[in-house]
Amino acid sequence: MRRTQTLLAWAFAVEVAVAVIGGHGPAPAQAADPQAGTLTGGGALGFLANTPDDTAFALNLGFDYHLNHGFSVGPLLQLGFTGDMTLAGLSGQAKYWLHVPDTGDRGKLVLQAGLGLVHADFLQSDTSWLIPLGVGFEYALDRRLAVTATFLLNFTDLDTGRGTNTNVIPGLTFGVRF
Repeated sequence: MRRTQTLLAWAFAVEVAVAVIGGHGPAPAQAADPQAGTLTGGGALGFLANTPDDTAFALNLGFDYHLNHGFSVGPLLQLGFTGDMTLAGLSGQAKYWLHVPDTGDRGKLVLQAGLGLVHADFLQSDTSWLIPLGVGFEYALDRRLAVTATFLLNFTDLDTGRGTNTNVIPGLTFGVRF
């Protein structure tokens, strides 16, 4: 728990520093609001806890097709790596974007949910269903680039043998969207 609190404190400090250093005053609303029919993508690094092989380094890649300024759909690829395991999850995500007040139309709270599959190759390989639910914060640096922080709870039923059953894999990542 203390490790998670420390990571969240660092994430907040990084977000504030980026906002102060990268911010040049309020941006027009369209800078943070993709138009309907646009495609954005991004990547993030962080960690996945409670995997079949304990905590894993995480790499997330995703794309969002914006149906309007507040709703998008698209794929999310989650990869997790430890010394003995590779975990790969692919899901279709729906995201709802909410403006955060007093951020000059740059900050957004992002709620998301999805459905997909996850595979782990630890001890014995196993593939299972995947339901990622999460919340994130995004801060637009300009019209094309935003920094992100995302917390996901990945619900699954992985069983790679010898008591390595996993039902919930929490993940915390920090990245960019363009």
